[in-house]
Amino acid sequence: MQIPMMIESAFAAHFKQADGPSVAGVSWLVRIQHGGRMHHARVKALLAIDASRATRRDDRYQARTTMQYLAAEIENGWDPAQEREHTIEIGDPPGTPTRPWWRLW
Repeated sequence: MQIPMMIESAFAAHFKQADGPSVAGVSWLVRIQHGGRMHHARVKALLAIDASRATRRDDRYQARTTMQYLAAEIENGWDPAQEREHTIEIGDPPGTPTRPWWRLW
């Protein structure tokens, strides 16, 4: 099921964590059309510690992952009219080859 949604704004920052150091991420504001009405949801998308430089720079991938998360939540019964804090962790896309940190080539 295709759920109409679009990114309205994004705020990149380092977010404080209660259990450790701050983590880089983006706070996305997403407009969702659901049940004949417009709703907004804010998703804090934190970047995984081992996320590659390419993933950290790819705003489109991060936005797409955020919207896929919200679509899955709606399919699992969440109603966007219900306010809720959303926090996800974004890592590298599946199938991304991993390079050892010590390899320069």
